[in-house]
Amino acid sequence: MKDSNLIFAEESNIENNKNDSFWSVLIVDDDYEVHAVTKLALHDFEFDNKKLKLVSAFSEKEAKEILSNNSNFSFVILDIVMESNDAGLNIVDFIRNHLNNNLIRIIIRTGQPGYAPEEEIINKYDINDYKEKTELTTTKLYTTTRTALCQYKQLSELERKKNELYQTLITDPVTNLFSREKLYQDLKKFEELGLILIDIDSFSTINNAYGYPVGDVILKDIATILKTSDLGTNLIYRVESDNFVLLFENKSDQFLLDTALKIKNKLSTYPFGIDELTLLINVSIGIANYPNNNLLQKSEIAVYASRQKQDNKIELYSEELNAIKIINNNLLWSKRLTKAIDSNNVIAYFQPIIEIETEKIVKYESLVRLVYEDTIYSPFHFLGAARNAGLLTKITKIVFEQACKKFMNNNLDFSVNLTDHDLMEKDLEKTLLNYCNTYKIEPKRVSLEILEEKSISTNIQAIKNLNKLREVGFQLSIDDFGVEYSNFSQLKSLKVDSVKIDGSFIKDIITNKNSRYITESILSYTKNIQVKTIAEFVHSKEVFNEVKHLGVDYAQGYYFGEPKKDLIDNE
Repeated sequence: MKDSNLIFAEESNIENNKNDSFWSVLIVDDDYEVHAVTKLALHDFEFDNKKLKLVSAFSEKEAKEILSNNSNFSFVILDIVMESNDAGLNIVDFIRNHLNNNLIRIIIRTGQPGYAPEEEIINKYDINDYKEKTELTTTKLYTTTRTALCQYKQLSELERKKNELYQTLITDPVTNLFSREKLYQDLKKFEELGLILIDIDSFSTINNAYGYPVGDVILKDIATILKTSDLGTNLIYRVESDNFVLLFENKSDQFLLDTALKIKNKLSTYPFGIDELTLLINVSIGIANYPNNNLLQKSEIAVYASRQKQDNKIELYSEELNAIKIINNNLLWSKRLTKAIDSNNVIAYFQPIIEIETEKIVKYESLVRLVYEDTIYSPFHFLGAARNAGLLTKITKIVFEQACKKFMNNNLDFSVNLTDHDLMEKDLEKTLLNYCNTYKIEPKRVSLEILEEKSISTNIQAIKNLNKLREVGFQLSIDDFGVEYSNFSQLKSLKVDSVKIDGSFIKDIITNKNSRYITESILSYTKNIQVKTIAEFVHSKEVFNEVKHLGVDYAQGYYFGEPKKDLIDNE
C-alpha cells in the first residue's frame, strides 16, 4: 500500500494544466521513499520565478496514463527497472514515439545502470541526464533540474516560434482562411478528394476602381459567406488574389455540382456594401473530382471552360473538355509569342482605309503580325494566348511605336487597336503621348480602336483612361460594332468619333437582308449623333457600291488592299 504521507494532496491533480505559474514535473519510481526524498529536496526550488509542481507515478502503466492525460510536463525523472527490467525505457519510448513529444526533458535515475548502456540511450531518446541514484545528491539534483528546465524553456520558445511561422504559412492574412501552402499539404494528406475552385470575375477591375482596401473587404465577406453557408466542409482556402478553393472527401460529381450552384447563387445575389455603393459580383467555378490527379490544375482548366459558358458558368472537369485543347494551344503560342517579342519578330502591318466620297486612302489601320520560322501569323493564332499570358499591353506598345515610326514622315492618319487590358493601365495616356512626342506625331492623327472582350461601359478605370486620351487629342473608335459588347449602349456611355461596323454584317450585305437591316440601323443612329462609320471586310466592288449607297463614310477591306508591312501608294 502506498504511503499517503509521501504524496502532496495538491499534486494529485494531473489534468492538462496550462498554468504558467509552475513547472510540472513527473517522478516515476517504484520506490516510495525516492518520491519523498525528491519532493523534500526540491520543495523550495524556483526557476524563472516559478516553483515546481511534482506529480508521482509508481509504475510504467501509471506513468503512461498520467502522460497521456497531461502533455504539459517540463521534465520527467524516472527509474529504468521497476515492475520489469525495461519499464523505464518503455516509458521513454512512449514519450518520444507514441506521444511524439520531443519537448519534455528526460532524466534517468537508476539504481542498476548496467541494464541500459548510457551512451546508446542518451543518443536514441534525447536524454538530458543519466545518473545513478547514489550520485544524485540534493545539490546535483538542483543542478540537473535547472539544466533540464533551461533546455525545456529554450525548446518551448523555439517550438512556439516555429508554430507561429507555420500558422503564418498556412493562413491567408486577409481572410484568415487556409492558404495555398495548406492546400498543397492537404491534397497530399487526404484521399478521394473533390475540389471546387471559385474565380471572381473582373476582380482586378474592383481593385483598380475602388482600391485594394475595398477589394479586401469583399474578400473577407466572401470568406465569411463560405464559412457560414453549411457547404459540407471546413477545408476552405484562398489560393490567389481572387481564387477560393473548397475540398471535399468522398463526394459525388452531382453533390459537387449542386454545391457549386449553391455557392454561385449566394455570391451573385449578395449585396457587397462599399460606403454608399452596393456591388454585385459574378464568379466562374471549376470542379475536379476523384479519381483525377492534379485536382487544382484540372479545376483551373474547368474554370477556363466555365468562362466560355453563357448560363451558370460552372464546369466539371473531364478529359473531353475543349478547353484542354485551347489551353494546350495557348501554351504553345505563349512560348512562341514570348520568343518573338524578345527577337523583335512582333511587327506591325498596315491596311488602307478609304474615304468613300473621294475613294482616296486617308488612313491606315495598324495590325499586329507574328513572325515564326519564316512564316507570318495573324492574331487569330496567338491573340488568345497573349491575353492569357498578360502580353496584350506589351504587344499594343510595340505596334503603337512601330506605327508612329511609319507615319512620322507623312500626313496620313492611322489607327491602333486598344484592348480592355490596355485600358486598365494607369499610365496609358503618358505612355502613348511619349511615343507621339518621340516621333513628332500629333495625337489627333491617331484613332484608338477599342476592342472589348468584356464591356468597359461600367469600368471606371477604362472610362477614366478614355476620357484622358480624348482630352489630349486622340480620336476614339469602337471596333467590331454591332456584336457582343460593342453595341448601342456603348455610344450612350462613351464619347467616340467613329464606329467600325463589324465585318460579319458587311461581307454578306448583298445576299443577307438581315445584315443590311442591321447596317441601316447602325447608320441611322450614328448619323443622328454625328459619329463617322467605317465598313470593314469590303471585299468586292459590289459590296463597296452597297455601303457607298447606304451612306457609310469609310471603307476597309481586301478590295482596296490587304494588310502589308509597307504602305500602298495613294493614287
